[in-house]
Amino acid sequence: MKTCPVCNNQSVPGYANHCPNCGVTLTAYKKQTVEAERLRLLGGELRLLTVFFVQLIGIEKLIKRDTDETIEKHIQDFLTNIEKIIQDYDGTSNRIIPDFRILGIFGAPHAHYDDPLRAIRCASNIQDWWLKSKKESKFLRNVDTRIGVNTGRAFFGFVLKESPFLTVIGDTINTAARLTEISQQNEILMTKTTYNAVLRYADVTHIGEQAVKGKKTKVDIYRLSKIRTTPRVTEPQRMPLYGREAELKKLIALADRLADHRAVYCAINGQMGSGKSRLKEEFAFHLSRNEAINHFETNCSVDVQSPYYPFRSLLRRFLDLHEFDSQDTMTKRIHDVVGQRELSPPIAKGIKHLLLTDIGRLRSEDIRAVNDEIYASVRNFIRSECRQKALVLIFENFGQADVMSKELITYLISELEDEPIMFLLINAPDKFLQTASIPVDRIDLKPLSKKDIYALIRHMLTNVDKHLADFIYREAGGSPLFTIEAIRNTRRNKIIKKVSGTWCLEKEQVLVFLDDLYGLVMSTIDSLASNARLIIDYASVIGYRFSFRILKELLAWPDLKAQLDYLIAEGYVVLSSDGEDPVYIFRHNLLKDAAYQVLPVRKRKEIHQKVASLFEQVYRDTLSTFYEDVARHYQASDRHARAAEYFKLAGDKAKNLYAIDQALSFYEQVLNTKNEIGDELPKTLYQDVMLNLVDIYEIKGDIKKMERTARERLADARQDKDLKNEVLFAERDAYALILLNKTEEAEQLLISSIDRCDEQMVSILAILYSDLGMLYANKYEYDKCLINYNLSWRTAHANNIREAEIVCLFNLSNLHKSLGNYEQALDYLQHGLEILIDAEDIRRNIELQYLIANIDYEIWNIEKAKGLLAECFMTADSIGSFDAYIKSALDLAFIHSLNGDVRQVEKYLQSVDKKISFLIRESLLAEIDLKKALVYFNNQEYKKARDYVVNSMRIAEKSYRAEIVFQCQRLLSLIDKQHDLEHAKKALELAELMKLPPLIAAALYRVTEIFSEKGDIERARYYGRKALLVYDDIKSRLNDKNQQHYVNRPEYTRLLEI
Repeated sequence: MKTCPVCNNQSVPGYANHCPNCGVTLTAYKKQTVEAERLRLLGGELRLLTVFFVQLIGIEKLIKRDTDETIEKHIQDFLTNIEKIIQDYDGTSNRIIPDFRILGIFGAPHAHYDDPLRAIRCASNIQDWWLKSKKESKFLRNVDTRIGVNTGRAFFGFVLKESPFLTVIGDTINTAARLTEISQQNEILMTKTTYNAVLRYADVTHIGEQAVKGKKTKVDIYRLSKIRTTPRVTEPQRMPLYGREAELKKLIALADRLADHRAVYCAINGQMGSGKSRLKEEFAFHLSRNEAINHFETNCSVDVQSPYYPFRSLLRRFLDLHEFDSQDTMTKRIHDVVGQRELSPPIAKGIKHLLLTDIGRLRSEDIRAVNDEIYASVRNFIRSECRQKALVLIFENFGQADVMSKELITYLISELEDEPIMFLLINAPDKFLQTASIPVDRIDLKPLSKKDIYALIRHMLTNVDKHLADFIYREAGGSPLFTIEAIRNTRRNKIIKKVSGTWCLEKEQVLVFLDDLYGLVMSTIDSLASNARLIIDYASVIGYRFSFRILKELLAWPDLKAQLDYLIAEGYVVLSSDGEDPVYIFRHNLLKDAAYQVLPVRKRKEIHQKVASLFEQVYRDTLSTFYEDVARHYQASDRHARAAEYFKLAGDKAKNLYAIDQALSFYEQVLNTKNEIGDELPKTLYQDVMLNLVDIYEIKGDIKKMERTARERLADARQDKDLKNEVLFAERDAYALILLNKTEEAEQLLISSIDRCDEQMVSILAILYSDLGMLYANKYEYDKCLINYNLSWRTAHANNIREAEIVCLFNLSNLHKSLGNYEQALDYLQHGLEILIDAEDIRRNIELQYLIANIDYEIWNIEKAKGLLAECFMTADSIGSFDAYIKSALDLAFIHSLNGDVRQVEKYLQSVDKKISFLIRESLLAEIDLKKALVYFNNQEYKKARDYVVNSMRIAEKSYRAEIVFQCQRLLSLIDKQHDLEHAKKALELAELMKLPPLIAAALYRVTEIFSEKGDIERARYYGRKALLVYDDIKSRLNDKNQQHYVNRPEYTRLLEI
């Protein structure tokens, strides 16, 4: 035994690290001596404690059976072991010898943020130790334990001034003792206050409310079944849910409908403070107890909108990834999960686009492909998840979601309607709900009734004078948030007082802070203790969401976690994600904004600069996730050049995710910075931004702005003698001119740029040759076109530029197909499949397969074409090659319409319409409308056919798509019988202008048909012979097998008859 230097307790076990009486750490007692002296001076203080009693039952029987010495030794050993377990959890123990009890205290003399959890784990460990010891000791065979746990405020200190012992007293302690008395042997009971504090870790049986000795009100009791090592989902706030029972019941009923394997869509809307988040939390808590449903939650609020932010957050949770994980770790984890769940490899590719976005400069087609692959991957991954177990996805603050996330949600809602998934959108804009293609169950939260507000008041104040309740209701209305803050404010300012156990109104006055939301929020902030207020201040600068790592670097407090737990309990912040680096969010945006606004500007700038630097240090391996945040912080700290660097990177990321409007916004920030700081902004950074802006104008279809911007920057590059940027902007300028059909200017610019390229510029040289080939194709100078496509191919091949080789392959194949050189076109495609394109590159393989099917159709190998198209249709949808999917579906609809198979036609047209709603490209719309017109014509729906062909021709003429204009004129000659010859001759003129044999043959055949129908046999034969000559020329270039298919073309057989 040894003596405690603080309380003079002389019966401290020799091995003990803590005094069992006062809890002092004996190895470092000086600091706690100060604490004890402070308590001697003050007499004590109220502490939030978790306490438990361990009651030994059966000792009385031992007293009758054994000698006093034997009993004393065993009891001493029991108590000593129990005390040691309590000390292992950093708790304090007090012996109550006459009753064979030990009191375990957690929260005094020193508190921990997880004292309730420590206490429960300690109690569970004591029980496990006791049950194990019973099996090993005959003496313990008939001795059992009973444990009761409670959490609440209690007095801690010196009860008597002359007493040397620190202790605890109060109703909290008495309630724990009463639980011990009513518990069964080897059972742990806890009160609701303790359960609320450990809910995420404790599996319990709810016993219900019971009367206990010494208390007027019943105590809500839970029996501990199991303690978890890892937490469950975050529990709802402790405040009961008043007045929203019907809404909660509706949500639960909607979730139960998932058993029918049909999707459910719901939106919760309401004013701030109406209880949306509170209702959502109760619903999430209900879901956490439903073994048949998984649920995930993501918050859409960010300080700077980042493309797909809520989905990136969701995927991290699905994949158990942290924001600080390195790119290698994330890549491995993504592939591991996809492999373990036996998902298709393209899913990993799309997920990596989202979480590990490439910020290099991509072609517009590749950017669109990235977007399509993201859509397909997210859809397929979520579909896989909900097929394993029904799934509920909760989107908090959905109104603040970025545009890309809203579009993706709309797509998922359409695609997953036959899956057991529920989308719950909190604060979804009315405009979004009105445009949704499916019915959405709306829950619009109205103000609470007077009865419900009174119940809330009684919960917070227990006994309340009616006049006071009327006053609070009158001031706060039906808002639960306003009611809670009104009560807190009136208590702080002593507007109410307790008389004979009942709260009454001391003085009636207008609660000015309730007049507006800002006043309400400032009132809640001002009520915080200094440390808690400082956390709110710093967090408000970090952002709406803030990580523990960043905050800890700013505020190096040992009890920071406990302080944050307090702010969670008080409803200021919410734990968004747990783990090694917990992430918190403000419960209300206005709370963050109000705290930020009152900070001195100088202090704000200082914190912003620290935060920006911390992001670069703490998240250096995954900094791309935080480009937008770092940019914002540097901008707010007046480090404009640094901010511009990160805004540029954020723009690059957004652009490559097809988030065009967001990319424009970030790039405009760089341009604004350029206007402010001039030459301080690096020239290369500015030029890179301008080049990306030119690319964006192309994607948006604003070709005139693309051309104007490229021309301006070309002039700057020439003036700066910057050869690389001169050639880059010249290529962009020339490409825009081609799209505007200004071919002469474009030709001169491309030729001069090719001449200026040096040996370091082979990549851009391959593009220049390709552009020049495209230009000559538009001028119908096909020999020059072939020369330049081949030069592009050779340049790319010689320098191992695989992507440029593939582009050349597509260009050459399409050109030969247009010229009727079908065998050569097939040879290029076969070369691509065998040599250039990896088998794992499913997207490229599908694109090639579609082109082969298209050529097979022209050859009239219908069955082969149909088989390839069906394969394209199925695979393209799964990997997100939506252009190939739409084109395949339309071609299949057309082939089935030739045979009058209306059912199959409708099936494919519906598939197309479903995708067009979300994924249509304007460049593809003319082609889609034309193919629809052909299908409807074959179905004899002539009005629809006319509408679609007219719209197709309008778009094609605007974008200089001469081949589509030709097909439209040809089809109009079939629809518009009054002007059939006029349309047919326009089609023939176009075909001869373009010098494309297959089009010339088709136009001649249509003119032949018209003269034949009019009975003008001579002219019919004249045009028919000319058509047959062209068809024969095309046939002569085919191999024998393909010629056998070609002669079965309806046009060919009909011409032979004429």
